[in-house]
Amino acid sequence: IVDLTELSDGKIHSRFDPNAVNDPDAVKGWRKKIEANYNDFSKNATLLSSRTVIPCGSSVWRAALKTLRTEKKGHYFCPI
Repeated sequence: IVDLTELSDGKIHSRFDPNAVNDPDAVKGWRKKIEANYNDFSKNATLLSSRTVIPCGSSVWRAALKTLRTEKKGHYFCPI
């Protein structure tokens, strides 16, 4: 799971609806970038320690996503 609000310096957010995003095209661009460089993002110590990138198993990501969106209101978290 990736906090796209952090990666985009606040440009991507879900301030008005925790399940929506203000810029779907920007999200699409970030997803493609992350997927193309998955190993770099998934192993980046800085992103991991800041919880911008959050490792999550495939069986629990939906619950984790819901929890993150509640804990950090306005941040847009995206499963990758």
